[in-house]
Amino acid sequence: MKFVVEQASKSSGRLGRLTGLRSQPTTVHDTPLSMISTLGGSAPHLTQDVLHLVVDKEVPVCFPAQHFCDLTKTLQKFKKGVTHFSALKSHSACVTVQDATKMTPSGYNEKKGISVWTYGGRQIIAAERYMELVEAMQPDWYEALNDADTDVNSSKKRILKSVMNSTLMLDQCIDISKKKQGLREAALFAPLLGGHNEDERKRYSKAIIENIKNESVLGFSLLGLHTNGATAEKLDSKLISNLVKVSLDPLPQDLPRQASGAWNPLTVITLVQQGVDIFDSSFPYLVTERKGALVFPISLTKEYIDEKFLKRENLGHQNKKLKSENNAETCHEDRQRNKDGEDAKENIPEDELSSAYEMCLKGKRYENLMFL
Repeated sequence: MKFVVEQASKSSGRLGRLTGLRSQPTTVHDTPLSMISTLGGSAPHLTQDVLHLVVDKEVPVCFPAQHFCDLTKTLQKFKKGVTHFSALKSHSACVTVQDATKMTPSGYNEKKGISVWTYGGRQIIAAERYMELVEAMQPDWYEALNDADTDVNSSKKRILKSVMNSTLMLDQCIDISKKKQGLREAALFAPLLGGHNEDERKRYSKAIIENIKNESVLGFSLLGLHTNGATAEKLDSKLISNLVKVSLDPLPQDLPRQASGAWNPLTVITLVQQGVDIFDSSFPYLVTERKGALVFPISLTKEYIDEKFLKRENLGHQNKKLKSENNAETCHEDRQRNKDGEDAKENIPEDELSSAYEMCLKGKRYENLMFL
């Protein structure tokens, strides 16, 4: 993997190029870049054909390792990697430890391994088993096994344990990657941890620089600010701005930085300004799951309004009711439909209310659209 920074600015982030990937030696990916989040090896709600109508056929795909813990032997016998296994062979692959779309239960990690929740229940994965799975998946880059079980409410003791466990696991992953032939072409991303403690984040980032000198680490993954799922979406961008800064400042500029999670659009912009290069599509998935759609308001100024269209009467707004043989009945139905829509809106749970970046599609007026 090769990463080149083409343009950098303290106030507006940086533009770069990601090239030399294991499965795409000649393909160039411009950064900031968004990966496709997957569930069980496929993009949620999209078939392969429809997916390629939405994104380019070479866009990187993110595969959480927890979805494939029970398929190590199968992938080893298959021998073609997770992208071919998932019928996404034209895409490059990134492997993360946890699924960014699902909140990770807290308090289950151990010194000997990390807890992941598979379709069959909780499993504890140690570094050796994790690297065996990664080798079978054949990704272009992957996260080192880590204990990122920290959020804004974590105690200093939990943060220190997270850093200690992750440092040990990073060293183990580096040692194993040097011994396994199948891992030499895959780039290892070191986790950036320290919870919501600026001093710990700064100290941890400085500590892993030694691994960069021997070219064992080829990128970084910003973790430990949330426990995945909607917890990332609800984070205040102002709250994490300094935390991200102290994590990234000690690091070299010529290595990519990744931030998995369902960040809201405003936080994504903040992270880009801080120098983060790679994201995923967790947030659109969560919006879809609560029957919402992303919308971004566009305000037109007078310079962009074409006056010749405003002068045409047939294009102007007219306060006229549609003609109907049963006007009274139609009006009654309209009033009832509006009432039902308001009632539906009031009954939405507080934790599922639409954000400023989305519209709710739970009302009856959108029911027919679901089947188009």
